Amino acid sequence: MSHVKPFTKENVQQYPKVELHCHLDGSLSLTALRQMAAVTGASLPASDDDLHNLTSAPLETDSLIQYLKRFQVVTDLMQTPEQLRIAGHDMVATAAKDGLIYLEARFAPQISTAKGLSVKEVIAALLDGLHAGTKEFGIPVNAIVCAMRDQPLDECIDVFQTAAEFADQGVVGLDFAGDEYNHPAIDLAPAVKAGLATGLPFTLHAGEAGPVDNVAVSLTLGAKRIGHGVHMSGFPATIAQAKRAGATIEMCPTSNVQTKAVDGYANFPLAEFLSAGLKVTLNTDDRTVSDVTLTSEIMKMHDQFGLDWSLLKKLTLNAIDGAFIPEAQKAQLREKVQAAETVVD
Repeated sequence: MSHVKPFTKENVQQYPKVELHCHLDGSLSLTALRQMAAVTGASLPASDDDLHNLTSAPLETDSLIQYLKRFQVVTDLMQTPEQLRIAGHDMVATAAKDGLIYLEARFAPQISTAKGLSVKEVIAALLDGLHAGTKEFGIPVNAIVCAMRDQPLDECIDVFQTAAEFADQGVVGLDFAGDEYNHPAIDLAPAVKAGLATGLPFTLHAGEAGPVDNVAVSLTLGAKRIGHGVHMSGFPATIAQAKRAGATIEMCPTSNVQTKAVDGYANFPLAEFLSAGLKVTLNTDDRTVSDVTLTSEIMKMHDQFGLDWSLLKKLTLNAIDGAFIPEAQKAQLREKVQAAETVVD
């Protein structure tokens, strides 16, 4: 007689998962932060509890801006090639521990240029770290390069064009991160167009801190994926637009509760988006800042909304469909998911 494997943390951790929305600078382990601090002799709190409190946001954060303050400590430690390599390697180690079979890690090279590194040097060092991690842990991790919304557009275009030079070395997509509320998608249009001209695809943060308009504009600009998108909730025309565009929606529950993008887990529009036929995926956003893993986010959605094995499979296949990788690689990942045993004899 066959029965369904219990939906436990241990079993979910072993399930072959895929993540598309994870910020490297918000997801570094405390161990990596200490190694990075040692490179330049920077001082960090001696106790892990204190370091954790410094780099993690409480569930009751006031806003995205308050949440983003947690990144400053980390940003200061991401200014040399060696620090960036440690960060990249750590990201793959974390993915391995969480049972991922593929990850797209995103980062903004502009934040690592304060001590004189060029955008090109930043990307090269980070890719070195990711490749070293992939070699050690066997998990493919690609990079999405973000420009910052509050930076001059010509600098953002430069970031995208530089990122495109690494298109055959692990940079698979482009994004805009940062303060969405004060920098709506329409203001970014010239840079998005220039980025798309490189041939790299876009995922855009939209409908997180800003209104539904940003989702509609992002789709109109040609974004293939939407980061968060929760403010589409209750706007069927934009949901229909996203569905017609075949856009992948990168949902991040805990982060959205923390930044007040949604008012509590109970109001997270997972069911609404799924029943509308959107290509929903689950992601961590910032593993350290939000103190989550993909496993814990899945368990949270299981506890809140009854997410089960069949829905997890669907979400995972959605993530593979939306990944910025060639079809042949998608097929290999799909085989791993199809082979995952959730029913046992």
